[in-house]
Amino acid sequence: MKILTASYVLTMNAQNECIKNGAILIEGDQIKAVGTLAQLTQCYPEVLIEDYPQKILMPGLINTHCHSGLLRGTAEGLPVWDWLQQYIDPMHRVLTPEDAKIASYLCYAEALLSGTTTIVDMWRYMDGSAEAAQALGIRAVLVPYVAEHPDHNYFETLKSNEALINRWHQQANGRIQVWVGLEHLFYAEASALSLIEKLCQDYQTGFHTHSNESQRSRISVLPLNWLF
Repeated sequence: MKILTASYVLTMNAQNECIKNGAILIEGDQIKAVGTLAQLTQCYPEVLIEDYPQKILMPGLINTHCHSGLLRGTAEGLPVWDWLQQYIDPMHRVLTPEDAKIASYLCYAEALLSGTTTIVDMWRYMDGSAEAAQALGIRAVLVPYVAEHPDHNYFETLKSNEALINRWHQQANGRIQVWVGLEHLFYAEASALSLIEKLCQDYQTGFHTHSNESQRSRISVLPLNWLF
């Protein structure tokens, strides 16, 4: 058991209270109490104190959509379809499992150093991503880049996505989840959506994709009623 204290503790209670000279009582991997340092030391006078002056203690940030790729930040001024065709898709054609794993280690380490403790990562060869999440301690929702279309046969498939679910879903004491992914709605034939629905229902897991990123997205007329 220990007490962490800082100049401010940002809570997530109904008032979004920010406690000056705040403190948090930790036992194992659980928060047992939150209050001022004076309050907690009065109740727990023998507990070790770790002081973080001129800092703020707050809940971890959550990144609800990211990519582990090493091309982050590349050619950001391009329209999204040109960016995909000229930079991202060619990278996927030559990506190796080892490169993908290294990218995940870098991405997750950067996240943790910036205070992000949970990420939703859409990436490739995600056994390496799962290894990185397990080793670094981050919470990760892993979403493979899936394409089910003959023009985009260099991505993951629903078959490899299902295999990843079987190997890694709810591993690392539940820190790692695997969802069903789809790179984009027009990277899949309509028949694939029924298979996506079945996978989500069979494994009781989520679905994640890109949508409405550009005018091109407006041409998609795939039947998505089951998502809503």
